[in-house]
Amino acid sequence: MDQRFTRKERLLKRKEFQRVFDQGKVYGNDQVKIYALLNDDPVSRLGLVVGRKFGNAPRRNRFKRIFREAYRLNKSLLGVGVDIIIIPRPGLTDLSLRAVEDEFKKILSQINEQLRK
Repeated sequence: MDQRFTRKERLLKRKEFQRVFDQGKVYGNDQVKIYALLNDDPVSRLGLVVGRKFGNAPRRNRFKRIFREAYRLNKSLLGVGVDIIIIPRPGLTDLSLRAVEDEFKKILSQINEQLRK
């Protein structure tokens, strides 16, 4: 399985983000809020929204790096093409890949089950 995170796997345009926000379902936990929407593509895509309230630039960039990596390693859990947007909640303190990845796997499997229905 190809584990690269290519440009095709990124949400880039404002219209794409807005569509997911308007029509997508909300998932998450006390650390992150995740919007997910089926797309017509066989490829799942990821978007990250991290505002200034989350912290300074190094903290925001670390969040994005860790979640991109968690997505890259676990994108095979999504059976169909899904657009996903991840937004951090203020309570997120532990920014280690291992901790984030465990919670992210649970949410991805929940998204996969619900969107297949």
